[in-house]
Amino acid sequence: MLGDISRQRVHQITSRGSLAGYDRRGRLHPCAYRLVVPAMIDAFVARRRRPILVIVLVATAAVVLALLLQEGSPKVVDLFAVVVGSAAVLLVLSMLSWGRSRPAVLVVDSQHRAFRAPQSATDVYFAAAYVVLLCLPIAMLSSSSGQDLAWPLVSCLVWAYLAALRVIDAWRGTHLHLRSEGIEERTAQSSLFVPWDALQAGHPQRPSPRAHQLTLSYSHPHRVGRRGLGSGKRLPIDTVHPWFIADVMRHYAEYAEHRAAIGTPDEYRRLLGRLADGTGTPYPDDNP
Repeated sequence: MLGDISRQRVHQITSRGSLAGYDRRGRLHPCAYRLVVPAMIDAFVARRRRPILVIVLVATAAVVLALLLQEGSPKVVDLFAVVVGSAAVLLVLSMLSWGRSRPAVLVVDSQHRAFRAPQSATDVYFAAAYVVLLCLPIAMLSSSSGQDLAWPLVSCLVWAYLAALRVIDAWRGTHLHLRSEGIEERTAQSSLFVPWDALQAGHPQRPSPRAHQLTLSYSHPHRVGRRGLGSGKRLPIDTVHPWFIADVMRHYAEYAEHRAAIGTPDEYRRLLGRLADGTGTPYPDDNP
């Protein structure tokens, strides 16, 4: 059973044209499957990200153990082929997921009183690929002699660190939250908090429909909180339509009286109705 976000996502995909929709009997048109099925898979991966990551970690540990126990055996070549092949598949899936159209929706998180961006399947694919590829430097380290240990050890530690960052971000599921106090973006490497009043009037502007970052302009930059890497002016928007999230942020920056209700279903319905006023034109496909 699809979740709320995946159902909205499928509806958006299948309503873009006569071919990518339903036939007269209400059945999904065959041409739509090439769009709907990948979206359903991404929705499942994002929703079940934690069990998937646990399975990947356990499977990788088993492969590493097998590599160590069968060192020098011809079967090691087969194991390396499995590792490289699995990583290649995961990287291809991550790139395909990253290139798909993003929905003009936010998730209502009533428990934490926030609107958050949809969860990312791309992060799960990337994290799994990094974990699987960790087998290679570990295998190099185990087969190195004492004098040649430095480079394999460094590469193993660096790759383990990068894999850990990816897993942490994928485990959390989403990085972008809109709260009554402001905009919060948090990853394993950094965090950003932008009070609504710190945004420049009339901003953020709509970026390119294909943009994966939103440029923020500040009228009070000293009020912006930033930790870790990054400039604090570019916000990743990998899982939500760039025009939609820009319109939402600009709306709350302008209308302070509605901020206190952020994170409630009633406010989200009001927000969607407000954004639908005017021309009523739907957001264009961000990956035509």
